[in-house]
Amino acid sequence: MKKTLFLLAVVLSFNLSGYGQEQFPFHAADKTSSILAYWYNCKPDSVRIASFNETAYFNSSLQIYGPVLSDSLRVSVEVFLSDSSLVYSNNFTVKKGSSDKRYQIDEKNNYFRIMSIVDPLSSNPDNIKVTISSPETHMEKWITCKYHKIYGHMTDFNGKPLRSFILVKPDAFEEASSVWSDNEGYYEITLPERTYNCFYVNDGNYKSTTLEAWAWHMIVDNDQELDFKIGTGEVYNLNVWPNNGGFESLLLSFRPMVLGDRSNINSKLTINDKEFNLINIAPELDIKDMKITINGKQAEIFSMQKYFETGNNMALPAYLIQVSRLASTFGKQTIRVEYDKSIELNGRKIIQNSMGYFQFNANYSGLSFFN
Repeated sequence: MKKTLFLLAVVLSFNLSGYGQEQFPFHAADKTSSILAYWYNCKPDSVRIASFNETAYFNSSLQIYGPVLSDSLRVSVEVFLSDSSLVYSNNFTVKKGSSDKRYQIDEKNNYFRIMSIVDPLSSNPDNIKVTISSPETHMEKWITCKYHKIYGHMTDFNGKPLRSFILVKPDAFEEASSVWSDNEGYYEITLPERTYNCFYVNDGNYKSTTLEAWAWHMIVDNDQELDFKIGTGEVYNLNVWPNNGGFESLLLSFRPMVLGDRSNINSKLTINDKEFNLINIAPELDIKDMKITINGKQAEIFSMQKYFETGNNMALPAYLIQVSRLASTFGKQTIRVEYDKSIELNGRKIIQNSMGYFQFNANYSGLSFFN
């Protein structure tokens, strides 16, 4: 559980009872609009990950964002249910160079983020009041909470239900909420309205018999059904964008990884006269191994080209794929990418498969990527 991606923007929303759950980008001129709060209600649970020899715990959590307007801030939070009952209150200190074991604080570009584990509530909150104060300033904001349900089934590539878990990662790779599927593979989780960096899905056998299914840049603005297949590989770092001004197509890039012998994966690779250590843990894929759908409709694959992700003197195989886009379609696009192939290795049949999601909003002409 690793890796890096960044969170992009979604639409601002307001209503008469208070501010809605706005999102990035922060508004430099209106600091109050940059105060955000999200409550993730989660049933306490855990998963034992044998490959890491550790146990991961599922907890409810609270995230608060806001502007850093002085060297030391007091951030007060009050959480209310729909009947206006106060169910949580706490004070946090945001001070440069300070830390607190009870919660995590990050500061970037003069904005802070607080992440704190909290006890679960009987129901999702209706409003969150955030007050930021210092000797120089006082800001207050009421935030109206909005939630949507994500649900579906988790199976292997033969359709067998798997008892698996989903980890929700809003900004990077820190977990904010989690849930297990049942014995039939069904899961559901209710999340605050926002855009999420990724969802991570596995059956607890990571690096043993399975790897992960990922969903990238997920826009939670309504209830959604998302079914996951868990296999022996990953569709990692999936990104999708329109081919703007060219053919009526989308471009997809991702880095596949699969289980296998890691004893002899390193070699040297020269790219643009620079030498890299090749970390070759990817399957050799072709168009015939791929299935790509857009909003549930299968897309035609125009071409598929191999390239290499590079950094820190390393190179890892990845693929660039060009597919037909849906005609006359705008708004939210849900792209599902699958690969499924078998190879013979040392007299044994090896299965290499995985799937992943990516979401983005296209403009009226279906060309520009935004949110």
